[in-house]
Amino acid sequence: MGLFMKVDLLQGFDMWKRVLKSAAASGLLICLGSTVMADEGGPDLAPEPFHGWQFEAGLYGWLPDIDMTTSAGDNIELPLWQILQNLNFTAMGQVSAEKGRFGGFSDFVYMNLQGTETSTAKIVGRSVETGVGVAIQAFINTSGITYAAIDTPRTRIRALGGFRYTWIQSQLSFNIGRLGGEVNADGHVLDGIVGFKGETSLTDRFYVSYYGDIGTGQSDLTWQAFGGLNYRFDRFDAVLGYRYLDYDFGSNSKLSDMTVNGPLVGLKMRF
Repeated sequence: MGLFMKVDLLQGFDMWKRVLKSAAASGLLICLGSTVMADEGGPDLAPEPFHGWQFEAGLYGWLPDIDMTTSAGDNIELPLWQILQNLNFTAMGQVSAEKGRFGGFSDFVYMNLQGTETSTAKIVGRSVETGVGVAIQAFINTSGITYAAIDTPRTRIRALGGFRYTWIQSQLSFNIGRLGGEVNADGHVLDGIVGFKGETSLTDRFYVSYYGDIGTGQSDLTWQAFGGLNYRFDRFDAVLGYRYLDYDFGSNSKLSDMTVNGPLVGLKMRF
């Protein structure tokens, strides 16, 4: 009797094993079938690409040398160290907006500086005190519209057209002993420009940015160039570059030529 009970128990145990195996296999088939159906007919959870307006704003510090020539041939050279010593106020920034391939931008620079240099010169065997004073205020705005002519995963280059407005007020005073004089230049010019601006990615974080324009109008010729190395942080980008701006105002202007060039550092945010 005990032997038959043992056999019955073993048979019952085998039966339950077969039932559990069948249930497990059926559950696996149901899960696989549900997954396939979700892939074929379920909603796509991946975010769609953003096709609306994208904005960028940047603040930067431009540390240039300034070289100006008056129509009389007087040359005013202000090296970087002297500008930093005598800078009263400066504001520099840029904003841009893009939607698809089209966009626009505006860049501005304002500076207010003044300084005096004194030295001693020997004239006819005598030491004479000489002095030169410089005061400059300037506002430069470059604005335009853009079109992304080249747009690849690594490179985006835009053609641009726009204008550059420049207002300058400069005063050069000098004295040699008891003699003295003063040269003043105050005016503004508006020029049309064409050019390009773009970026090329080097890695996921590093990319280079570049800009160039040339134009004319109330001045004989103006052109500008910029190149920089950028690094993407999580919330903003940092840039280190070099900017060069040149003006030929013409021989009829009190200020005939001006060059502003030097290194640039800044931060940019996109939103």
